[in-house]
Amino acid sequence: MAAETDVTPLPIPRTGGLTARRLHDAEVDAALRLCPFDDVDAGVIRRELAAGADHCWMGLFTPDGTLAAVHRAMRWHRHLLLKGVFVDDGFRGSGAALGAAFAIRDWAREAGYEGVAAWVEPNKPEARLAGRLRLRPVGPLLHRYLVRLPHASDAERPTGTPPRTSGTLVVPGFVPGGDEAAPMVRELLGVPQGPSAGTRLAWVLDRSRLVLSGNPCRSMADLGGFLAAVEDTAVSVGATAAEVVVEAADIPAALAMAGLGARRLSRSPVALGLVSFAGAEPSGTPVRPAATEPRTP
Repeated sequence: MAAETDVTPLPIPRTGGLTARRLHDAEVDAALRLCPFDDVDAGVIRRELAAGADHCWMGLFTPDGTLAAVHRAMRWHRHLLLKGVFVDDGFRGSGAALGAAFAIRDWAREAGYEGVAAWVEPNKPEARLAGRLRLRPVGPLLHRYLVRLPHASDAERPTGTPPRTSGTLVVPGFVPGGDEAAPMVRELLGVPQGPSAGTRLAWVLDRSRLVLSGNPCRSMADLGGFLAAVEDTAVSVGATAAEVVVEAADIPAALAMAGLGARRLSRSPVALGLVSFAGAEPSGTPVRPAATEPRTP
């Protein structure tokens, strides 16, 4: 039975008495009914439900326990990365999407995150939702490409102890602020950088891909070295592809990505939207792993 702290009444009248709480194992099938990802199955959801404060599946429930909407998110450095809200057909237009987004934002604040982040297509309806959450774009408009890693056929998800789902890695040879050309996409999340070791990026495991917080390549000629630098991390967590960003205006990079067989993840450009919480804990303070449920007001 869910603890009382699992449930938070929504402060949005249009949701008609729905309540918000994190999902439990018994609700995996209900989440799959709403979630359209081809590569999200019951195993993926259970693994993310077991990840404590590093992942969150926030659900909106009717008084009789029916799942009306679900919002999926994961820890990306010190921000919670929002990965999509999915609403049952019977609740479209009810404010459920906004209610789920507010609930997961409030949970992130309570769990000790410094803010929330999301990839936003400016010309899509999601941009209005991002605006209500007060997400502000950082960096230029980008295209996200899924690049299969050379070792993909050898990568196996570790068994036994749960694998890491996020962290940071250093890409050697690309020093922020050095004398060489500027990076194709600077690091976007404000990850602290060392004096000379290379560029430190945040990564998060999203299904079978590593999502990276920048692209330190000076040109597409550096891509092979970049992918080699993330290989050890990818193998250790079972990732078979990397999500690489390039500026939307960089036509030569787009052509090079197409030549490599990389898959562009959205038709139109996106921006990374961020919002930081007032009074956030200083960088370097661990996210509190015990704070895995929102408070009841």
